[in-house]
Amino acid sequence: MPRRASGTVYPLCAKRIGEGEVQSAVERGITMVKWVFFDIGDVLFDENAQHQWLFHTLLQTLRAHGKTVLWDEFNQTRKRLAAEGPNPEAAIKGTLAFYCVNDSETEVLWHEARAAYMEMRKPRPYGFLLDNITAVLEDLKRDFKLGIIANQHPPITQALENYGVASLFEVIVISETVHLFKPDPAIFELGLEQAQISPAEAVFVGDRPDNDIAPARALGMKTVRFKRGIQYVYFNPPNPLCHADVVVEDVRGLAEAVRRAAGMETVLL
Repeated sequence: MPRRASGTVYPLCAKRIGEGEVQSAVERGITMVKWVFFDIGDVLFDENAQHQWLFHTLLQTLRAHGKTVLWDEFNQTRKRLAAEGPNPEAAIKGTLAFYCVNDSETEVLWHEARAAYMEMRKPRPYGFLLDNITAVLEDLKRDFKLGIIANQHPPITQALENYGVASLFEVIVISETVHLFKPDPAIFELGLEQAQISPAEAVFVGDRPDNDIAPARALGMKTVRFKRGIQYVYFNPPNPLCHADVVVEDVRGLAEAVRRAAGMETVLL
């Protein structure tokens, strides 16, 4: 795990830069990485509230149909299935299925619960901008160009504008706009093409080993897993391709984690 950033952090191999000497590490030729791409859900935006709503709606739907399961048991089952994989997103529905007698019942209850959940999300089909992420983006913008590659709804672009951070990104690739979806490598390739760079010139920051880290690594991008949230955080597959170059759990250490993944000799925080 990377050290948590607190003030200025200098790795052991770094040269201390005097006041007035701070310069872009890219300009100094220290790293070949020029771009940093971000996922959105549970990376730039906090989706804990939306996930909690879905999980509790699934439980209440089960109980409304005569299932006697209680919240704590249901929640532990959800975490266990998310950890087991192979798809932590599918494990959400799998938790519901665990308490149903057959696939038919699962489908009925799933559609009922999803309908209530989607109604809740209509006014805001995205989460809330993560606390302190704006400062991280502004910090990284000094050394890199920034982009987004995400499985999201088109309204997220307006949300970025509303929060005042859209101008920080020079490339924004949204799945439902381009009709490509992670983990398809094509959506990553599209982002790289728009940035006019090779995979080796980019770092990808995501929270999911399967959707984010594995496809980005397979293409040759450097990777940072931002391990947070309340669903995908439990999924830690043994496949080496799913293991990021750097893992960070706290937003306060994210800028340093990106610079470490980029192979920078000096971390300028």
